[in-house]
Amino acid sequence: MTNSTLQYALAGDIGGTNIRAALVDSEGRITGRGSVDTLPERGIDDASERLTRLLKAAQATAPDGAEIAGIGVSTAGPIKPATGTYNHPPNLPSWHGKSMKGSLSESMGIPVWVGHDATLAALAETRFGDHVGAENLIYVTISTGVGGGIIANSEMVTGSSGGAGEVGHLAVRTGAYKCNVGCDGCFEGNASGPAIAKIAMERFTGEGPLAELCGGDPSKINSRMVFDAADDGDPVAQGVVDLTIENVSIGLGMLINVFNPEALVIGGGVVQGLQRHWEKLKATTIKKSLPGYGSTTPLTATRLGDDVSLLGAAQLAFRQSRRL
Repeated sequence: MTNSTLQYALAGDIGGTNIRAALVDSEGRITGRGSVDTLPERGIDDASERLTRLLKAAQATAPDGAEIAGIGVSTAGPIKPATGTYNHPPNLPSWHGKSMKGSLSESMGIPVWVGHDATLAALAETRFGDHVGAENLIYVTISTGVGGGIIANSEMVTGSSGGAGEVGHLAVRTGAYKCNVGCDGCFEGNASGPAIAKIAMERFTGEGPLAELCGGDPSKINSRMVFDAADDGDPVAQGVVDLTIENVSIGLGMLINVFNPEALVIGGGVVQGLQRHWEKLKATTIKKSLPGYGSTTPLTATRLGDDVSLLGAAQLAFRQSRRL
């Protein structure tokens, strides 16, 4: 017997490194997980076949008689959500101009909807995170890069071609570091994990806790080492952490000023380090926001972890299936 109040959806998540799939119910419970390497160089058709196998394995774990609402796929982009067509994706370069939406739907025999990973993360936060029911929410991921998802008036903001949410390229410090695509002083170029490591490398003195953590080789520095060394009193690392907090706060303040969200949620690997300085991050963000905006906008770290993409993909399927 199945619980008639529960819905089920299949969820896929495509990143530059891994492809994942799972079965997700309408309460956010995840079963039937599976994962394979993305291997984007083997082409989108090969990836589609391997994702199909994962989805079928996940589908096999559904309770007897369960109806699958559809398939939601969260993917690195840029991507055009309506067609699932990639638009010069930096981590999936050979997939430009191609889509697996049609082949997935044909192979699985059920509807498929596709969305950008950060946008679907924001959607997941409004259903399964700490801000259930929020109609205006922004999700920012700070990791190898910086990306964002925007929910406005309960709708996903995707832009004219699916590229909305590239918050990593907001200019936070003109004339400072550039990102890999050359944006001068942008959020990603000055506050992502690689950016934090790069700044620390340039300021490296060869002494103190940071030198011990990297074994005296500055090329081995990563953002986690910087936060750990700062905790141990390393003055260089502390300076880099202070600069990171300021850069992140400028970016978050801009988003609060422009969108006036009910909540702003941040995730990604760098957040683990920022959580050690949470009160300072919040206070600085308030200073960078308009009066009455930052102080009233909850700033929280996601508690959904890596599951946020799968949950967002499932929520996309639940939402879109109700509109059929």
